[in-house]
Amino acid sequence: MSDGPSTHVGQARHLVKSKDYEAAVTVLREGLEVDSSDRTAQEMLGVLLFRLKRAEEAAIAFRQLTRLAPRDTGTWVNLGAVLNMAKDYKRASDALRRAIRLDKSCGVAYYNLAIAQKGLNQVKMAISAYEECLKLEPANTQASWNLGNLLLEESRFSKAAKVTQAALEHAAKSAKLLRLQARVTTAIEENRLANAPLGRLVNEKELAQSQKALVRRRLSRAQRNREREFMREMARELRHAVRFMVPLLDEALPKQMHTLHMAAARQDSRNEAFAAFDSLVATM
Repeated sequence: MSDGPSTHVGQARHLVKSKDYEAAVTVLREGLEVDSSDRTAQEMLGVLLFRLKRAEEAAIAFRQLTRLAPRDTGTWVNLGAVLNMAKDYKRASDALRRAIRLDKSCGVAYYNLAIAQKGLNQVKMAISAYEECLKLEPANTQASWNLGNLLLEESRFSKAAKVTQAALEHAAKSAKLLRLQARVTTAIEENRLANAPLGRLVNEKELAQSQKALVRRRLSRAQRNREREFMREMARELRHAVRFMVPLLDEALPKQMHTLHMAAARQDSRNEAFAAFDSLVATM
């Protein structure tokens, strides 16, 4: 029945226009029961299931489509994308590499491959895949966003800044790219301060507080004179308290230093050495 599948595809398209996706899926499956080789119905089924976020079912549909069209790059890309959604990153990576072997200029294949490699914790490979994607599709905002964030995670701040700046040349008003640029700028400044040769020499908040404390007070002449006299009196008391210390140090310190030197140099038993040290302490 050669016209059966075409009828089912037509019905499914009509249902999609009215956004009755579940009914469209049912119609397409009925058509594929009639003719399992209908590539159009198979692809449409996979896309609808992907939109409905039924990743495992979509993967089955696209895997069947790869058997019908093994040389079609888009089919392998779609399979990889739905496997990424299902978090089956290993199979997604395999499918997307197959797509790239078929067409090395397929930017969306590199994009989805990067997602799979990030899921496999192959971070360096994911960065390379995003870079390849952007060489082919420099205006791919989502790829730039993903790559910039990945570079930030890896503390490659300078590279993240270059990627973000290049992306903004294609989408200057992109809110997400502007947010990314702000994050990159902050990270660069924090990294600069953290790695300064002498560290952070001044705490800006503490400096601001100290500057407030040093604001010149408004004192009358009498108040200022009283404070000066108070400081003079404190200086006199300090000089009086220490006037006996200098002669004492001149007389006693050399003797004590000599005793300490002799105690350290003696070859006697430990007890005698300690006794000499105790004698030194007693004189202090």
